[in-house]
Amino acid sequence: MARFEYLMKDEFDTVEQKIFDILADNMTLIAPSGESRDEDHRMWYSAVREGLKAEQRKIVLIKENNTDNIIGFFQYYVNFETFMMEEIQIIPECWGKDSIFRDLYGFVLSHIEVPPHYVSAYANKSNEKSVSILRHLGLEIVEENKNGNSYKLRGDFSALVIWYRSRIENGVVTEQELK
Repeated sequence: MARFEYLMKDEFDTVEQKIFDILADNMTLIAPSGESRDEDHRMWYSAVREGLKAEQRKIVLIKENNTDNIIGFFQYYVNFETFMMEEIQIIPECWGKDSIFRDLYGFVLSHIEVPPHYVSAYANKSNEKSVSILRHLGLEIVEENKNGNSYKLRGDFSALVIWYRSRIENGVVTEQELK
């Protein structure tokens, strides 16, 4: 089981290396960038640091239950129109544990005050599992990114909520997890 907490933006530098290492290790397995790890870190750090200046940008830390050990993170933002899922990364030892993703969505959905119209995400074309998961959540491929290596997927936010609530009705998620 995992627990979730929002990263305080002023604490980013205390965890950035750990969450980058999770990302970099996963991308080495899924979709290597072709750049050095140091160059990937520099580019990622700069982009995330800049993105965190926006109030609506959030990072959820995924931790082992009853510890402070970070096993993953979720970076997203919400504006009036879109819930943009930017990065969901967990350590390979936790891959395939649907409850982590289900519980993560429950945590995040319970913190979105005004529901947007759409949900969007990018997935590397070579990461078929991510594309499949996003499609399972009701998103469809709408375009490719400018480099042609990733898909942009989009769906109705309400469909994501309906998917999540259907998990409750089927006993996969308890009502308590929504609170």
